[in-house]
Amino acid sequence: MKTLRTFLLLSLALLEVAGAQDPGKEVIGQVRTEVLFGTSGPVTSLGDGVIVVSAAEKTRLQKVSKLEPYRNFVKLGSVEQHILKGYKSWAQPIRNSQALMLTFQPQASIKESRKLRLDVEYWQKSKMALRWDRVFEVGKRVYLVGPKWRDGNLIITVELVSLVKK
Repeated sequence: MKTLRTFLLLSLALLEVAGAQDPGKEVIGQVRTEVLFGTSGPVTSLGDGVIVVSAAEKTRLQKVSKLEPYRNFVKLGSVEQHILKGYKSWAQPIRNSQALMLTFQPQASIKESRKLRLDVEYWQKSKMALRWDRVFEVGKRVYLVGPKWRDGNLIITVELVSLVKK
């Protein structure tokens, strides 16, 4: 009888441990990231995978005061990524390239609205190059001015696509 009781208690304890999950791995939302490139020079040398941005987005980008008045804007890559509750989430906006990576780590959610404060880090060849600490709202795209590159500027766009309701 004592052996059976011990076995049952041990079995229940193992089930609890096996069923317990790391709360930090809980998905709390989704973010879309795009890498844009602005230049006044030609964009033909960037290859076949680039997409010219729409006229409306070009007009929006030309109004960004921290950017030079570039004539050409193209999208180099895009990705949607889950945001984990307690860990950094890595995004690779340019497929199969680790030369440019982004991380997202939540800092706080704002309960009155569909907003989330995120630390966003720009990694270039395994070294963190830039960091932003911003509040993102579901459905609103934020433009982050990245580093100079070639004869222009990289621009990172981040949009909070969804946020899990509590």
